[in-house]
Amino acid sequence: MNLVAKKIHQRLQPVKRSERTTAVKLAGKTHLARYGIDQFITKISSQAPPGSFLLDGGAGSCRYKNFVPHARYVGLDQSSKLHRVFGDIDVRGDLSDLPFRDNSFGATLSVEVLEHVKEPGLVLAELYRVLQPGGKLFLVAPQGWEEHGAPYDYFRFTSFGLRYLFERVGFEVLSIEPLGGYFWYLGHRIAKSYRYLFPAGRSRIRKFFDAPLRPPGRFLLRWAIPYLCFYLDRTDRKKSFTLNYGAVCRKPL
Repeated sequence: MNLVAKKIHQRLQPVKRSERTTAVKLAGKTHLARYGIDQFITKISSQAPPGSFLLDGGAGSCRYKNFVPHARYVGLDQSSKLHRVFGDIDVRGDLSDLPFRDNSFGATLSVEVLEHVKEPGLVLAELYRVLQPGGKLFLVAPQGWEEHGAPYDYFRFTSFGLRYLFERVGFEVLSIEPLGGYFWYLGHRIAKSYRYLFPAGRSRIRKFFDAPLRPPGRFLLRWAIPYLCFYLDRTDRKKSFTLNYGAVCRKPL
């Protein structure tokens, strides 16, 4: 085991049940993309083996640390390239060259990360390598998103493309599910339209004349219409339009 891995194993000790925090509450039904991801992570969190190490690759602000309180969370990210202030990161490292030995983790997590790496196949191969046999990868990747995190934004994925990438490195694909359908997709886009109708950098004159429109615009675009779309999504059975896919894969025994 290398030095970084030794420090992680020394630092992260099992916590008492009374000290474990409950999962973060799901985002409101007007924040459809976040709601879908939180719902997925909450649903699959029990599949992480109790007491095992869970690697969150590309952890960012470590948002999902408290979704798996029964596991020993390890957050890894490469913050220097993204120019952000991250949360309680345990290791700063490269996802394409993880600083851990083979079979180190009982589960791995990757949420909205795969689109930001130049070689997604190489990253998946590394997540596969550090997983213990029988361990699971929980991954969320986008199908329908605008460019973001510039200039580190490279890919969007279909379910078929994800399955190809998973199986190519050796994963057994257990499930790939759309996190919402057409109306969640539409509701998310409509909520984003507020920033274009009322941009922060508009002139003072424009701010003066559109002042009466902002409260009803905010209510309709950011709350009422997305909330309606949340329930309309039940009519979409196919869900070929989606914001994100949630996948569960297993490293064979």
